[in-house]
Amino acid sequence: MMTRYPHLFQPIRIGKTVLKNRITNAPIYNFLASWDNHVTREGIEFSKPFGKGGAATVTLGSGFINRVLPPAARHIVGLHDDFMVVYLSEWCEAVRRFGAKACVELVPIASYFGTHEVESSVGIPMEIDCNRLTERELQDFVEDYARAARTVLRAGGDMVLIHGAHCQLPALLFSKVFNRRTDRYGPQSFENRCRFALEILEAIRAEVGDRLAIEYRISAIDMVPGSPEIEEVIEFARAIQDRIDLLHVSRGNLAINRLTPFILPPAYMEHDINIEYAARFKRALDIPVSVVGAVTPGAADRAIAEGKVDMAALARQLMADPETVNKLERGLEEEVRPCIRCNTCISRSHFGMMPPRCAVNPVLGREIDYALFPPPAKRKKVVVAGGGPAGMEAARTLAGRGHEVVLFERGPQLGGLLPEASRAPFKTDLRSYLQWSVRMTERCANIDLRLSTEATPELIAAEKPDALVIAIGGEPEIPELSCRERVLVAGEPGEAAGRTVLVVGAGLTGCETALKHAQAGKSVTLIDLLPRERLGLGSSPINAYALLDILEDHRVELRPETRLVDVTREHAVLERGGARECAPFDTVVLALGLRAGARAETVRRLRETVPESYVVGDAGDRPGALWGAVTAAYDAAMAI
Repeated sequence: MMTRYPHLFQPIRIGKTVLKNRITNAPIYNFLASWDNHVTREGIEFSKPFGKGGAATVTLGSGFINRVLPPAARHIVGLHDDFMVVYLSEWCEAVRRFGAKACVELVPIASYFGTHEVESSVGIPMEIDCNRLTERELQDFVEDYARAARTVLRAGGDMVLIHGAHCQLPALLFSKVFNRRTDRYGPQSFENRCRFALEILEAIRAEVGDRLAIEYRISAIDMVPGSPEIEEVIEFARAIQDRIDLLHVSRGNLAINRLTPFILPPAYMEHDINIEYAARFKRALDIPVSVVGAVTPGAADRAIAEGKVDMAALARQLMADPETVNKLERGLEEEVRPCIRCNTCISRSHFGMMPPRCAVNPVLGREIDYALFPPPAKRKKVVVAGGGPAGMEAARTLAGRGHEVVLFERGPQLGGLLPEASRAPFKTDLRSYLQWSVRMTERCANIDLRLSTEATPELIAAEKPDALVIAIGGEPEIPELSCRERVLVAGEPGEAAGRTVLVVGAGLTGCETALKHAQAGKSVTLIDLLPRERLGLGSSPINAYALLDILEDHRVELRPETRLVDVTREHAVLERGGARECAPFDTVVLALGLRAGARAETVRRLRETVPESYVVGDAGDRPGALWGAVTAAYDAAMAI
């Protein structure tokens, strides 16, 4: 089959480097380096699938340039001396093996581990104060950049990426908001604010010549009041374009929580949010321009065809399916496992300081665990009880390992809770994943699919299986209430809500439920026992920031530290700070999560039928996010 995206698969010259297509792997901070800052085998295996999967470049994220790293800087890649070349060369060799070019992102560690917390001129707390750095310290950084680029060149790299966006040091010094210096790097003139970036680029070019291509990432707008408008950022790009080979256009800022989602747009935001911004840079510059930010292949292909951009940079989609590029090129788009933009990956690495994991790709960050995983000793017959996301993941993985699979699903369709959970208009990504998961499960020749059939002990025993995977789901947490007539449960099919809606529970499900009803024109109140700063944090912090901001835009009333006492025929009884009130609502929606071990007795009876049995997903004692369900299902299937 031919690709639907011919413009994405045209080669392009970046400096003296020729890339095989227009899709580049954007960097992510993966926390897979050694304690003493060397690239590890785990880090190599993490990156290698992106090159094997067809990306034109693979970028090692957050290579720190400092010659002296602070004690907090552990498990991050260092580029500060020649000894780093040894393992970095193995990384470059691994990603280049499949035709990709090796790129390393260069970042000063001060951007992540600042020693001063100050208030900027607009009252924004910053982890790094660019104003307290002396001129000598800034010059040290310039020298560190050049030294790091030399390390990349010696290791066999092809490109370096200067991160000059999102509150990185070059961006802070260019800002009229954060930069309050009075020396030659101060904001008194445009030339002063450009000086640090220009010195970095000149030093790198003097060190490596044209043997490395130089990429630079900017924010078209950082959205902080008083910051440079896009016209001035374009002028900055013009000033540096003769020193770089490719410009990446992003937007957003790490200084304010509500601006962070614009860097990594979550499911509640549109895709392709930066293409028109990138187009303005493309019109003004003489070098190639790449766009960043939830880019879709169709929009990227059109933008290239229309001359708006030259390339697209993908991070999360390639983590969800490292084979995305190959599949698109071969016309196999239906087989691409979609990213659901839950930001589980980013939440763990950027906020949790842990290796990334993916809600839909259970191997991400654990590649080395399964790189040499042995095939099954013999072909087994395996029954999978339950056709939700965990059951489907287990069934597909088992079939892929050559086992004979019988999948029982008591409902008339696959998906478990996902069909209802993905019904809201803003859940397009989750709907795409559901459709992919069902489609790929139904296509497996060695899965015997039994819909509208509950997996009873008798049915399971009749199949005489060698192993059993139990993925029967869980049960919602429902408190004792005087009246259930006007009470719905989030995530379950039910009657339409009335005009006024009370949502109980402000975790991820509760916030999304509140948004769904608000978008339908309802008057919505959302309550939770937690304080306001912890609302929505059942998801990635980035998604929580976006979701709470959108809820406020839709005038959802947020009532933290509030408890539902009871529901009667006339009203809901609420309590806050010891005081009770009776509030009238047409509908109460419970979003209190799933009850741990709720189906323990059913699970026990099923396990008694087959000695080799596994419990996965919400049927276990730790029900919760999609990530946990999919990962547990994959692990169980790989163990059989």
